[in-house]
Amino acid sequence: MDPNNTQYDDYDDYYDSSEPKKKENKGCAGTFIYLITILIISIVLSVIAIFVANDVFALVKDDAEIIIEVPEHTKISKLGSTLDKEGVIEYGLIFKIFLLVTDKDGDVLAGSYKLSPSMDYAQIARTLRNTDKQETVTVTIPEGYTIAQIRDTLVENGVCTAEALNEALNTYPFKHTFLQSQLPPSQNWLEGYLFPDTYTFYKNGDAVKDVVNKMLNNFDNRFDENIVNGANELGITIDEAVIIASLIEREAKVPEEFAMISGVIHNRLNSSSFPYLEIDASLLYGLGRTSGELTRVDLETDTPYNTYLHKGLPPGPICNPGYNALYAATHPDDHDYYFYVAMPDGSHLFASTNSKHEQNKEKAAEAFAEAENS
Repeated sequence: MDPNNTQYDDYDDYYDSSEPKKKENKGCAGTFIYLITILIISIVLSVIAIFVANDVFALVKDDAEIIIEVPEHTKISKLGSTLDKEGVIEYGLIFKIFLLVTDKDGDVLAGSYKLSPSMDYAQIARTLRNTDKQETVTVTIPEGYTIAQIRDTLVENGVCTAEALNEALNTYPFKHTFLQSQLPPSQNWLEGYLFPDTYTFYKNGDAVKDVVNKMLNNFDNRFDENIVNGANELGITIDEAVIIASLIEREAKVPEEFAMISGVIHNRLNSSSFPYLEIDASLLYGLGRTSGELTRVDLETDTPYNTYLHKGLPPGPICNPGYNALYAATHPDDHDYYFYVAMPDGSHLFASTNSKHEQNKEKAAEAFAEAENS
């Protein structure tokens, strides 16, 4: 064999074997870049989908009232840019596509229309087409109402049916941030978060989800920075703040005493000497009641809400508190009271010791007896 030929053969072998390696490296780099590109595109599309879904279904949006003036001979699809500009929706083009796909476009009578960002696309279209035909109803939800009482009030006012409302309240997974620790949805899981206020609904016109969503959005707006900062300073969670606020709402009758009763609750929660809150309103909630005298049998009935038998806070809110109760729950008065007893006028007598509390109970009993005889 010729040595020179061998040398050339070796060189060819070396040259040939190196070329695939270069191609292989380029191929790996290309694949990596391709995968990264796909990942970035997927993330971007996912983010866009989230924002679009929030706008279409009004999952978490402000509950403001916006008046839209519509001229004559106008179709809903022509209002997309106007609704976008006024802040009712965020994506006028998506709104037009929605109308096309769902066949909800139509003529709008000239006039003024009251809309809200909290309305989903279907509700906006329905409102613009049927405002002249739909009857509205104003519903007031008092502070301290339970979910059961709110449900009954909405049904009595013709806002929606009990069956549809029960389904929305107990099974629909609302996406609000403050509810994430409560998921998945269960019986009465929204107790405490349906903000008491005066609302305007369409009789049998609003989607049930939108009815509930309006109250949840209101809670989100009213649970402001002052309350959040107060909770953080106390080292309590949003859920704990709402539970405490619900106890205050049901126990306090005089506005000036909200913070004082809050102080009693916090004092007991932070004391090993008084591990039981002994709050009657919580016991009543566990018994399925909102009022009435408590018997010895009631006091001995073991429910998760019996704060005479179970230490610390009950497992959840016992009603839906208003702003004053939420603020008091996160800004308690600084005092050394551990007891209070109700008086006939709704005020309370406060005490630091059990002996003083027993004296106050005697005073309260005398005052009630006197009130009954007068």
